[in-house]
Amino acid sequence: MGMAIQVPCYTAAEVRGFDNPRLRFEVIRGELLVTPAPGTLHQRMVVALLRALQDYVERHGIGEALVAPFEVEFADDTAVQPDVLVILADRADRLEAERLYGAPSLVVEVVSYSSKRVDRLQKRELYLTEGVGEYWVVDPGLRRVERWIAGAVSPELSTNRLEWCPDTSVPPLDINLHELFDRAHRGLGKG
Repeated sequence: MGMAIQVPCYTAAEVRGFDNPRLRFEVIRGELLVTPAPGTLHQRMVVALLRALQDYVERHGIGEALVAPFEVEFADDTAVQPDVLVILADRADRLEAERLYGAPSLVVEVVSYSSKRVDRLQKRELYLTEGVGEYWVVDPGLRRVERWIAGAVSPELSTNRLEWCPDTSVPPLDINLHELFDRAHRGLGKG
């Protein structure tokens, strides 16, 4: 008879107490996820995406965009820090000073070497099961965006343009991906 191995099960409250500025601590269904601080290319992508999304939602008065580290808590054992998230007006009542409770309207994760598996599998499953309307996995290395929409079995892959229309009463946001990736790669040498 073998012995069962006890795997630690973390809560969002416990993970909030971890403190290392070079690491990001998240928990999905009790499983602790620890990723190193992102590099320059990752952060440039995050800034470019945040600017585009924040300008768009502010211009049309339909919500706001936030950037990590900012916590989204789905349950006592599940709290993550998406790279960029958009909260449209219909979900604004879930936003508090410390965190968002429940699903954002849009989540964007920019993959890096250490986060590819988590972003493409665990976080995708979490976001789409918990009611996130749309999830973008941005890969600066491949210069493409995997766009997951709730209910889809596969992503839409975009390398040229990305259009987002969260509210039919306003024109869609049209992102030129070539320009976005070029801006992020600029100044990185081999990048």
